[in-house]
Amino acid sequence: MLKKVIKKLDLERLSEFFKDIRFYMGHCALEGVMGEAYVDNIDNPKIAILLVRQYCFMSGEIEKNDLRKLIEDDLRKYKIIPSDNLKVLIEEIYKDNIIKNERYSIKKNPIFNCKELQSNITDLSSEYKIKAIDEVLASRIKNEKFINITDNYEKYGIGYCCLYNDEIIGVASSNIFYKNGIEVNIRVKEEYRRKGIATAMASKLILKCLEINKKVSWDAANLSSVGLAEKLGFQYDSTYNIYHF
Repeated sequence: MLKKVIKKLDLERLSEFFKDIRFYMGHCALEGVMGEAYVDNIDNPKIAILLVRQYCFMSGEIEKNDLRKLIEDDLRKYKIIPSDNLKVLIEEIYKDNIIKNERYSIKKNPIFNCKELQSNITDLSSEYKIKAIDEVLASRIKNEKFINITDNYEKYGIGYCCLYNDEIIGVASSNIFYKNGIEVNIRVKEEYRRKGIATAMASKLILKCLEINKKVSWDAANLSSVGLAEKLGFQYDSTYNIYHF
């Protein structure tokens, strides 16, 4: 039976389980600002789990049958990001009965060229308008199910959207947030891609984060996202697997 971790000191102790870069998004749960943390034993944990949005970060030691029961009872609806030893067990348990996708970790200490970022914004065609996301736009984005963005946006959110004739065609925004930064989530409608919109929105977001002393983190679901990240000043780190049903 897993136990929820809520005390700051206990959360800090769990950081030993999640040092790998693939677990970086889980840090918001370790910081106690977003998501939840669970362990098998508060005083002497052998396995730790972080639940953030649709993601489950999992690290530690557990018997195969106990892992199967844990997943079946509590974790089937999540996208599971396991440590290497648990990845082996998951693949042994489910073989071809689980979906495995690759994701791409991006290094967390980017060096940005502010002049190039500003140029990315000014190069965008004037027919597209980039606006800071306020509560009204945040509500529109959520109602249209355009992309996942930060809840309680006025307090925690930061981002920009691209409008074309008042239609939302692109969003670059915080989704997961940390005490000192954000994780970027970005989407452009397919018919408007390859026009510099994603680059311009992300550049605007990065410059704003630099202005207010927030770190910007990026984790890529595909190689196109890796390419955009590298264009902006990030560096690719490694590939990892994510599992879901």
